[in-house]
Amino acid sequence: MPAVTKMRKFASDAASAYISSQKIARQHLRQLHARANRMRCNARIVAVTGSSAKTTTVSLLSHILSGNSQVLTQVFDNGLRDAAKTLRRMKSDDDYVIMEAGTGAIGHIQPIAQLMQPDIAIVTLVALEHYSAFRTLEAVAKEKSELVRALSQSGLAILNADDPLTLAMAEITQARKVTFGIDNGDYRVRDAEVSTRGTLAFNLAKQSQVVRLETRLVGLHHWLPVAAAATAALELGCPPRLVAERIRTFDPIFGRMSVHHIDNGPTFILDTAKSPYHSIHLPLEALKTISAPRKRFILGQISDYQGNNVPRYRDTFKAAKTIVDEVIFVGPYGKFARATDADIAEGRFKSFTTVEALAEYIKATAIPEEVILLKSSQGMHLERVFLNALDQVRCWPEDCGTRLTCKDCGHFQTAFPEHPLKKPPVHVHCYRRSSDEILQ
Repeated sequence: MPAVTKMRKFASDAASAYISSQKIARQHLRQLHARANRMRCNARIVAVTGSSAKTTTVSLLSHILSGNSQVLTQVFDNGLRDAAKTLRRMKSDDDYVIMEAGTGAIGHIQPIAQLMQPDIAIVTLVALEHYSAFRTLEAVAKEKSELVRALSQSGLAILNADDPLTLAMAEITQARKVTFGIDNGDYRVRDAEVSTRGTLAFNLAKQSQVVRLETRLVGLHHWLPVAAAATAALELGCPPRLVAERIRTFDPIFGRMSVHHIDNGPTFILDTAKSPYHSIHLPLEALKTISAPRKRFILGQISDYQGNNVPRYRDTFKAAKTIVDEVIFVGPYGKFARATDADIAEGRFKSFTTVEALAEYIKATAIPEEVILLKSSQGMHLERVFLNALDQVRCWPEDCGTRLTCKDCGHFQTAFPEHPLKKPPVHVHCYRRSSDEILQ
């Protein structure tokens, strides 16, 4: 290699190393600031993890506690950098900081937990997520347990007693333990009911104390985040009447079984944030309870499973067609449904290669009061089908590269090539709330 080329390569490598070291140094300083602010402020840190229901649990608990306290909340973006940013935003008059802790690989949660130093840790469920990284339920459980392990003796672990792997985390901490569940736990879900609109209500009982909880959340499976949040709020001393009132006024998070009714048109249920195979049946069970002149189920991408993808889509189609009037697959997955000629001829199954074609079909065929449930992983942005029913969507790439919803991005009425050159930031969803007033 010529000497000049060697010198250029050396200079390039040195510049890259310098930039990398500067980034690491800045991250270290931010974490030091976060730790210092954590020690300075008196707010109680509540950290939530689990394979499902984290975001709804965090958002609902924040909604409950903000009825009589000042609460700082971090949701959606849930890594180490996000935790540090939230802790740096803490103020001396914050009463609670409610944070979501997520993972994409082994070793992610331990540094988050060490930085947070939570006073209360809530674990909702252990299921097989991020399969390529974890492979087994036991590996997922070990990762999630780091949040419980970080508790001090004066801390509190709130655990799902119906999930054996979550309940087993009680053995790794000397903190106080409180459990909840349907079949087991200190707090028990009793007399659960789902209305003809799909909304959930149940009694939460601890010995002789019973609190009736009525929600706007669709589907029996929402007992999990509601029970987790209510258990935490009650253990933190929130009056039962206030817990019930706040839960009654909580709206679903956009894209997580959120309900959107169009006047003289259909009702859309958007479940477009995540689509792990282990919970793919839950929205279908919710649809089963809803009364409507017509029900349609739209499926995009399924994630987090082992082995061949064909059985996952085939079995989902078989389950869905016994519940709804029309099943629609979108993307390259239609062939995996293994729909028969009769299914297609009788209108039980349709397939579209693009979301744009699907959206135009739905707009042309929608009828008043029907229910349309959209289910997919986030990257497909199936929420565009609903947005197109409200107004014309012009942004139709198959993969736009942003993790924001189209609603948060705000450019869905602009053709993708015409979007601003600077992409919308993937930001920490962090807000401060007190008595329903956002205090950014």
